[in-house]
Amino acid sequence: MPKIENTTGMPINLIIDELKSDDIRKRIHSVKHLDLIASTIGPDRTKNELIPFIQELLDDDDEVLIELVDSLSRNFVELVGGQAQVLLPTFEALCRVEDASVREKAANQIKKCLTQLPDQKKVEELSIGIIKRLNDSDYYMAKNAVAILIPAIFNQVSQNNQNDLINIILKLSQDQIPQVRKFTSMYFQDLVKHFPLINETFIQNILNSFIKDEQDFIRMYIVDALIQSSKTPFFQKQQNFILNMFKQLAEDQSWRVRFYFCDKLAEIGEAVTKDGYRKNFQNYHLKFLQDAEPEMKSIAALKIERVSGLMDPEDILNKLIPLLKTIQSDTNAFVRNALASSVLALCPIIGKKNTSEQILPIFLTLLKDQDSEVRITLFKKLSLITNVLGVDSLSQSVIPALTELAQDKNWRIRASTIEVLSFFARAIGPEFLSDKVLKLLLDWMGDKVSSVRQTAIQQTAQLISILGLAWADKNLLTKIWAFQSIQNYLHRLTVLFTINQITSQLTNDYILKTIVPILQAMAKDSVANIRSNVCRTSIQLAKEKGGNIADPMKKILQTLSDDQDAEVKYQAKSALESL
Repeated sequence: MPKIENTTGMPINLIIDELKSDDIRKRIHSVKHLDLIASTIGPDRTKNELIPFIQELLDDDDEVLIELVDSLSRNFVELVGGQAQVLLPTFEALCRVEDASVREKAANQIKKCLTQLPDQKKVEELSIGIIKRLNDSDYYMAKNAVAILIPAIFNQVSQNNQNDLINIILKLSQDQIPQVRKFTSMYFQDLVKHFPLINETFIQNILNSFIKDEQDFIRMYIVDALIQSSKTPFFQKQQNFILNMFKQLAEDQSWRVRFYFCDKLAEIGEAVTKDGYRKNFQNYHLKFLQDAEPEMKSIAALKIERVSGLMDPEDILNKLIPLLKTIQSDTNAFVRNALASSVLALCPIIGKKNTSEQILPIFLTLLKDQDSEVRITLFKKLSLITNVLGVDSLSQSVIPALTELAQDKNWRIRASTIEVLSFFARAIGPEFLSDKVLKLLLDWMGDKVSSVRQTAIQQTAQLISILGLAWADKNLLTKIWAFQSIQNYLHRLTVLFTINQITSQLTNDYILKTIVPILQAMAKDSVANIRSNVCRTSIQLAKEKGGNIADPMKKILQTLSDDQDAEVKYQAKSALESL
């Protein structure tokens, strides 16, 4: 049995007592550490005392039950001496609680426990008992667990029990409660994997029942069951049935069903082969790109990257790209953003000439999009077009867009834009990093948002690793070191944070010549926070570099050990002692 270390800082007796606390926060804390309690008291007391006590917690608040099912899911079988059946009653009870996530986790843990039982007859006896009790429960949500459990044990039980399970699924698929039918629809994909243990007529009857359901959230999950059916011999026997069922879903009156179908198009294509996709489903994707619902156009645009591999290159050029040219200026930003995330995936498929003639104009249009999210999404996929056309031809188009994004009101956009620099530095070299581009980086280092400044500092380290310290010192670092004279102390902190980030890339000579004078000057800064960070930087340099760097760092720390600020003084003295 694993021994779990007590890292809570609390005596184990107090953790156990908190299980009974009136304070929900204390109960949650204790439940989070059930594995620690079990490890401490041993498997026998866990089985005979702790597990029965846990049963009393099953009427607790949802927050406690969420932590409870998570705790019991962590190596608890080992903590009860490998006797997984001990945990089954607790998980079965959790399949009846109100919180859906708890029920689903509990059902999956029952599946896991059953796989760890060595006796096959015992597995059948216990699993059938659990399924029948949950199915007969007064609380209808317990039936959701039944839909999860039946596929897991179907091939492990006798023919008679299989017939009983099939009858249960038939009734669940027609249950008057929509949520029960929904779960049955969701997990039917796991049951069809057992074909031919389950016969054709049964599969067809269930699918026909679901596709006629008035609730769209039940109809849409048939897509998954059909995909799984297409991977079994059932597809060879009932190919027309499956294809027609797919087509009904693609033409469903509910956009949610069509959306789900479109989202699964690549999986459908892989299941029915490229020829099957081109013949039966390619036109649906093209139709979705012209749908009146922006959500449909968005998901169809997102799927371009996945489904383009199923298409003939001629169809991409003659049928797909003309549609993309119409949605590049769509009024909905989500549609344009979806297009930006996937359109460049066509470049390697259609080749350099067609990319230059067909995709480059779309790229340049999206690069000027009024929505900054669209532009940043495009940048993240940049390598797909540069690998085909080369980087040089695009760099001049990119710089104006970078400049605009660098000044975006959204700080996350500014932070994401910074990462583009290393891509071009690696692909083109220092030629791309003109004074104008480097000024953007320096502006980011002085940004009012700390995350942007930190990203810019990390990017500086990236540029040094790509272009070398000599280039960086001449073109970038000297300008960063000048920040130490700026009145805003955040700019001065940037100097120290940059040194910390690039320490491993600095030579000892460079540190002695350039960094030591900077730290000596900043050790006299009027802001205590600056002097405190000088301590941190000095000790980092001393420990990482050692040798002839340690003595200058000690002298700086000795100066700061007499600082007027008590915290700085303490920090410097502690640093000296550690050296």
